[in-house]
Amino acid sequence: MTTEPNTSVDAAQEHLGPLVRVGDRWILGDHEGRAHLTFEPEGLVHRVTGRDPHLVPWERLMELGVAVTVDRFSSSRIGGLLSKTAMSTRGSCLRAMVRHPYDMWSPEFSHHRGFYSSREIVLLQVLLGTVVDRKRSELLGDDAWLTAAVHRMAEHRFAFKWRSLDDATGIVDGLLARAS
Repeated sequence: MTTEPNTSVDAAQEHLGPLVRVGDRWILGDHEGRAHLTFEPEGLVHRVTGRDPHLVPWERLMELGVAVTVDRFSSSRIGGLLSKTAMSTRGSCLRAMVRHPYDMWSPEFSHHRGFYSSREIVLLQVLLGTVVDRKRSELLGDDAWLTAAVHRMAEHRFAFKWRSLDDATGIVDGLLARAS
């Protein structure tokens, strides 16, 4: 059984796994936790309590993915060490290859109190990865486009409308074609 992430967001379509709409921003992770990322017009901003925000401009992204588990405990460092299926022993994080200079960037974010379905995690992974692979990462900072993309991907959260990653990638490619 899955539940919606515990956020201030009321609309069911206003999230895709750990990517949630809070006010007028898209945020990856629990904005009330220790760390999260905001999707802004100029790039991704990593915010950690007690530190200055760190901006990575969209044009620096070469690859983008997300490492997160369905529940908060498994995304914790201890849960990651104890679980044979946890994706990361570092907690929930982005996994990005950036350029100028070339480096791996893995900013952590706080897991929401609720659960994310594995389908939502896959859909988010496909959305982020495909947009960056197609060299259109600036669209992730376009609020109207990202809102439409999340709503479109969220339609497939529970329904069995796609059978493969190619189907989910096709949805994103269609969204990208309309943005041109």
